[in-house]
Amino acid sequence: MPSETDPLLDAITDLAPKLLTTMEAFEQVQQNLHPPQFDQLAEFIAPHEQELQGSLEKFEAVDFPEDLKPFRYSLHQGTAYALRACNGITQNNNDTFAAMKAMRAQCRAQEFIYPLANIMTPVNQYFLEPGARKNQQLLDNLNQGRVGQQVGILNAQNEREKRGGFTLYVPEYLDRTEQTSLVVVLHGGSGHGADFLWSWLREARTRGFILLAPTSQQDTWSLMGEELDLGSLLAMLDYVKQQCNVDEEHILLTGMSDGATYSLLAGLNENSPFTHLAPFSGVLHPNLPMQGQMQFAKDRKIYLVHGTLDWMFPIETAYMAKSELEAAGANLIFRPIEGLSHTYCRAENHKVINWFNAQLQVPENG
Repeated sequence: MPSETDPLLDAITDLAPKLLTTMEAFEQVQQNLHPPQFDQLAEFIAPHEQELQGSLEKFEAVDFPEDLKPFRYSLHQGTAYALRACNGITQNNNDTFAAMKAMRAQCRAQEFIYPLANIMTPVNQYFLEPGARKNQQLLDNLNQGRVGQQVGILNAQNEREKRGGFTLYVPEYLDRTEQTSLVVVLHGGSGHGADFLWSWLREARTRGFILLAPTSQQDTWSLMGEELDLGSLLAMLDYVKQQCNVDEEHILLTGMSDGATYSLLAGLNENSPFTHLAPFSGVLHPNLPMQGQMQFAKDRKIYLVHGTLDWMFPIETAYMAKSELEAAGANLIFRPIEGLSHTYCRAENHKVINWFNAQLQVPENG
């Protein structure tokens, strides 16, 4: 490599590892997000923020040739959003809304660097579960060229200024002759499917299942008033079935907060296509018993997750839901997570997947 490219290479190899390390660290912030702990979380993430900021300044001082400017843009924007996420914690001033915006900035950081996964091995590895990050066959399979095939991350009218669309992930190495499990993930109130996708993408890429992340028709799901979401949700499901060979014995509907509440409301229906339900940090909607839908909980496989420190829906609401679902005959697993607040418990994903379909294993490193 000519000597004049050394500053460019040095800038990239300095920035990229620090960005990925910061994003991994921020996942710990997200997992432990709880208003009384904002100061401790700020203290934890601040050194990562400072180091990443220094590397970004060096990166910005280097000139890139024209053909590498798209690469520069992706890495620069990913870093800028990662820093915005950190700043939302370090400059928080006990502002829960600012913390929520920081979580969304982390999603945008992932969105910007994801296209680099097929040219940078560390980025490819970041979007895999740790146990598979050294599996060379999996890494190679993810980078296979599939010209003309609808694989990877696909968007259907799901830009962030729009509502009612969806984002779909189809594994790059999907064998369409074999049936494949489908996981449908519902965002929380005021959320967006394009953001919530990232809470499950790592597992989908690693284990090879299809991932569907819809966006509600309005700011949140149809929990009050007119039902606006169920018809479109089922239409999205039908579309995926037309495009892919979906295993109809393994269709999981899961969600966070309002998305969790709606996963039960939508899933406990007669002839529901959803074989498994996994609500995280939601509540049992009062319409379920009032409208007789609890009868459809009988023998339904449900994995109920809730934090003991949840400040929005206290843990007592989860115990009430547990009692009612068990009384209705649900095949229930209840997971109260000690120390978890009202935040998404991504660390529970692997247990949910093992419960949902034990054949979806993490490929061994080697």
